[in-house]
Amino acid sequence: MQTKMANPLDFGIHLDQCDVSTDTELVSLCELKIGEKAVVIEIDEKKLGLENTLPAGELEKRLLEMGFIEGTEVTLEHQGMIGKDPIAVLIRVCSLVALRRKEAQAILVRKIA
Repeated sequence: MQTKMANPLDFGIHLDQCDVSTDTELVSLCELKIGEKAVVIEIDEKKLGLENTLPAGELEKRLLEMGFIEGTEVTLEHQGMIGKDPIAVLIRVCSLVALRRKEAQAILVRKIA
């Protein structure tokens, strides 16, 4: 008898359980308001333009390692007082991560209604 191994990164939050509107356009993570929830759709380093000083693929790798994986639910929890930078993002209701706004521009999300 074969048993299915549980995914250690599965915290029980799945896209089919979230009220994700497919009609809404994608926005960058830094455009969310405090308390707004969204689902990560993709990471697009091209959104940074010439501001990206890292080698190609490096920012995406770092963001993936932090937990910004496609289908992951995120919530904007806090933003800095000066220039609203940095921001604090709650990932899957268990990890709070601080990011610069310019890094968050590369994370495309769809808001959860």
